[in-house]
Amino acid sequence: MSLRSKFLAVAAGLCLAVGGATGAAADDVQLFHDKGFWSEAFQKMGDASERDTGNRIVEVAYANPEQYKAFIQSAIASGETPDMFTWWTGGVYKDLVASGAIAELDGIWEEILATGDFVESTRDFYKVGDHIYGVPLHLSRWVAFYNKAQFAEVGIEVPKTWDELMAAADALLAAGHAPFHATVQDGWRGFIWFQEIMIRTDPAAYNGLHDGSVPYDSDAVRNAFQIWADWYAKGYFSDPRSTEEAADFARGKGSIYLIGDWAVGLIEAAGMMAGDDFGVFIMPNMDGALPPSVIVEGGPIMMSKEALDKPDVVGALKYFVSVAGANAWAEASGNYMGNNNANPPNVLVAEINDTVAAEGTLALERWWEAVPADVQGEAVAEFNRFMLNPTMETAEEVMANIQEVNAEYWDSQ
Repeated sequence: MSLRSKFLAVAAGLCLAVGGATGAAADDVQLFHDKGFWSEAFQKMGDASERDTGNRIVEVAYANPEQYKAFIQSAIASGETPDMFTWWTGGVYKDLVASGAIAELDGIWEEILATGDFVESTRDFYKVGDHIYGVPLHLSRWVAFYNKAQFAEVGIEVPKTWDELMAAADALLAAGHAPFHATVQDGWRGFIWFQEIMIRTDPAAYNGLHDGSVPYDSDAVRNAFQIWADWYAKGYFSDPRSTEEAADFARGKGSIYLIGDWAVGLIEAAGMMAGDDFGVFIMPNMDGALPPSVIVEGGPIMMSKEALDKPDVVGALKYFVSVAGANAWAEASGNYMGNNNANPPNVLVAEINDTVAAEGTLALERWWEAVPADVQGEAVAEFNRFMLNPTMETAEEVMANIQEVNAEYWDSQ
């Protein structure tokens, strides 16, 4: 039995694989991913592909990011790389490319750019060395969604400055609402508020964390943890132990929800209407002299080298990023992928697009992708630990533990 067949057998037995993968026809194109919350959207996308091109895409979902990562890496090591699969950019992206098993998509990108659907900067987001290895599954900005009813109840507007953000948090808290919504759900979310506080207080230090020039026990990091701990001490945050993060935001458990704009569809599925029940803004900087910026996540779809010789797989990849595919994906999942000729998936993404264009907002790489892969897992576990016991005593331990792993990595380079 091949590794892929073993995976499907195990996945089916443990209820890890969802969708129609185990019943896929021989000529269907399988798309492997770890994003089970989009399984229904992937199925709708596959139906749209079959309707528009006759080429059916079938999703194969894995249970969680770490298990999925291990599966893909094992598949590559055994010479059985899936034809098409989702991944992340940053260190783990470069590591996968270094395996030599991933297709160079330079020729496909030449065709894509010729249509005018994307700009070169989007293509270059997926570049390693001289070649391109991915196309966007989504191009998400990490923004603040807010509960419009709760804002109206306490008479506050969208904060434009740091002082206004603090005043809004105090007003919401006084009215009995947790101003900020954040959890450790699924084990990976702990970095979200850390990265946001870092870019709002010291973006240069934030970037320095990713090349080893700034240690995790530096004054800039300690300042971020101090702000974070102070906010917890004031009662600004919702319960970090929630396992229904998007649904709890929809239930009013937190007023401001910091997450990628890919979450719009999840929030709507939980009962809120984008634009009517919840709005969006980009968090202000602590120092008003800093340029506006936003964290950007560009989750890629990648292909094996062998898949370049399979017309159905190449056709599925091209359809995903076409105008028709981008519109189908946007309608099914609420995701934006950067296709300039496609429709914005919802009013909030359209608003973000307008804001970014009008203000010349800088794009900063998400911590998850920017941090070295060897540091990522242990560091996010430490961030989670802080959120569950958010004191400066815990913060000092967390900073020391992350820096130990971080220093070991950079010393070995």
